[in-house]
Amino acid sequence: MSKTKLSVIIIDDEKMAIANLSSLINTYCPSINIIANANSVADAQLKINTLKPEVLFLDINMPGQNGFELLKSLNYTPFVVFVTAHEKYALQAMKVCAVDFILKPIDIKELAITEMKLLQLHSLKYELKQNYGLVLRNLSNMMDKTDSVKRITLPRADGYEILEMDNIVYLSGQDNYSVFHFLKEKTKMVAKTLKDYEEMLEPFGFMRIHKSTLINLLHVKKVIQKETIDVLMADESLLAVSRRRASQLLEWTKQKYK
Repeated sequence: MSKTKLSVIIIDDEKMAIANLSSLINTYCPSINIIANANSVADAQLKINTLKPEVLFLDINMPGQNGFELLKSLNYTPFVVFVTAHEKYALQAMKVCAVDFILKPIDIKELAITEMKLLQLHSLKYELKQNYGLVLRNLSNMMDKTDSVKRITLPRADGYEILEMDNIVYLSGQDNYSVFHFLKEKTKMVAKTLKDYEEMLEPFGFMRIHKSTLINLLHVKKVIQKETIDVLMADESLLAVSRRRASQLLEWTKQKYK
């Protein structure tokens, strides 16, 4: 068992939510030490900048200023676990930007996994922690305007790489790996399944057309319907559409060109 103790501040406008999370952490997360809690952004700013915790458990939706505005106001970058009851847009954005999150009501198994991830992040070298900080600030800036989440963070051996979604033409799946195909850049392989990226990218104009292919609809040049259905992409790739996925693509084509 790790002897590391991670100092944590919990920020949530609901006192019962703070009490519940505190109880779960104290019972099930021996590597986490809660040093304070706050129920507003103003209260949190003072405690965080004074105590400098290693981790924040941060609710997003709070009256007045939200959690993202809090992050932008800090004078240093702690690790952040977002805690939210809202599953849709904010959750998708957090997945895309590779920041950990917990969905309310809190599941004990998810909390234990989060503790493990935090310990792994804590053990990173200084340079990688700085890289994490850039990713977190990028997320905070994007979430100020909900239309502007147009980037995705991909893990690399030396940290993370932030890419524009519009530059992705399609993804192809190979076992437990996904390969990103771009207009001009070299392909990039990531150790995540295509299903993982389908959930992340569908809200941003991507569509699964085959068990091994996820396309960016922005880069579809032609939909070719003969005995089979294929799509011609902007990089001249000709990709097969499975029968199961064909109706969804054809419906999109009708809506786009009616």
